[in-house]
Amino acid sequence: MMKRINLKFLVPLIITLSMLTVVKILEPKEIDWSNSFARKDKIPFGGYIIYDLSVELFPNNEVLLKELPIYNILKDKYYINTNYVFINTYFFPDRLDTEYLLRYVQEGNSVFISAFGIYGSLADTLKIETHDEFFSEDSVNTDFSIPELKSDTGWTYYTGNFKNYFSEFDTSLVQILGQNEFGNTNFIRIRYGNGNFFLNTIPLAFTNYHLLNSGNNDYVYKALSHLPIQKTFWDDYYKDGNKFTTSSLQYIISQPSLKWAYYIILTSILLFIFFYGRRKQRIIPVIPPLTNTTIEFVETVGNLYYHQKDYKNIADKKISYFLEYIRNKYFIKSSTFDDETIQKLTDKSSLSTRKIKSIINEIEKINSSPNITEKELLDINFQIEKFYERTK
Repeated sequence: MMKRINLKFLVPLIITLSMLTVVKILEPKEIDWSNSFARKDKIPFGGYIIYDLSVELFPNNEVLLKELPIYNILKDKYYINTNYVFINTYFFPDRLDTEYLLRYVQEGNSVFISAFGIYGSLADTLKIETHDEFFSEDSVNTDFSIPELKSDTGWTYYTGNFKNYFSEFDTSLVQILGQNEFGNTNFIRIRYGNGNFFLNTIPLAFTNYHLLNSGNNDYVYKALSHLPIQKTFWDDYYKDGNKFTTSSLQYIISQPSLKWAYYIILTSILLFIFFYGRRKQRIIPVIPPLTNTTIEFVETVGNLYYHQKDYKNIADKKISYFLEYIRNKYFIKSSTFDDETIQKLTDKSSLSTRKIKSIINEIEKINSSPNITEKELLDINFQIEKFYERTK
C-alpha cells in the first residue's frame, strides 16, 4: 500500500518537472546587455571581436594578452616602444598600479585607455576629470578632430552611452583628438615623459555589437591607429566581465538552463523530504535522564544517625573521610600525626601550623572519647569544612 501511494505522488511530480525543464531549455535565450568588455565574451557588449581584430590592427607585431594587474606585468621589467591597451566601463587603478603605469609611459611607451570614466590617482596626475552622463541621448554622433581622420558625416551610435566626455583637462598638455556632436571632447592625447596617453570616453564603440555595424568599424581602426605599430599588451584583467568568481555553483547559476535545472532538483528534494519523511519518521520516545540518588541516600543516613544522637559515629565517619582526603590529595600517611607529618601537611596545604594543630588536636580528642556531645560534633565538622574550603 505504501509503495502504491508513493508512485501516485512521484509520477505526476516527475512528469511536471520534466515538462518544465524542457520548456526552459527550448525557450529563446534572453540577450545579455551587460557591460563586459572581456575577451572571451560574445555578448553585445563583450570584447571578443576587438581582440580577434587586434592582429590586423598591429600587423607583423606581437599582441600579448595580459590577465594580471599592471603591477604584476610591469614590475622588475623595462619596456620601450610598446603599447598597452585598456578598454572597460571605468578605469581607476590603485596607487601602486598607477605608479608603474606612469613610469611605463615615461620610459617611452604608449597607453590607450577607453572608459566611461577615468578616476583615482591616475586622473589626478594627468589633471583630467570625466563627466559621466547617466541618461544618454537616443543617438550620438562623434568624429575626430584631426583633418586627415575626419569623416564627412562622422560616426553615429544609437545603442548605449556615448555622451561621456572630458569636462576638465590642461589645454597646455592635451591634444584634442575627437569630439561629439555637442562639441564635448571625448578623445585626447597627453604627452607624458617620453611616451603618450591616449584617453577615450566611448568604450562601447569597441564592443561586439558596434563592431558588427560595418559603418562604425572605421572609427575603431582610426582611434587605435594613433598608437604606433609595435608590440602591444592587451589587457583582459580590468574588465567587468571578469569580476566574478569561477566556482562551480556560480557557473551553474550564470547559465539559465543549468540554473533552472538546479532549482528544480532542489525543489524536488525538498518536496520529497516533506511528504515522504512524514510517513517514515518514527516518534522519538522521551527518555528521562538518570537521577543521582547517592546524595539523597547519604542525607537520609546522616539524618538517621543525627536523630538517634549518635554523634560519635557521625564524627568518626567525618574524620575517616578527612584522613582519606589528605592521603589522596597530599600523599601523606595519616595514621599518626607527629611533628614531621604536621609540618608536611602545613607546607602542602598552605595553612598555618596553628590551624592544622587545632584540627589534629580535636581529632585526637574525639578518637580517645567513647562519646561526644553535639557541640563537639559541630566543632569538628566546622573545622574540617573550613579546611576543605581553603585547600580547594
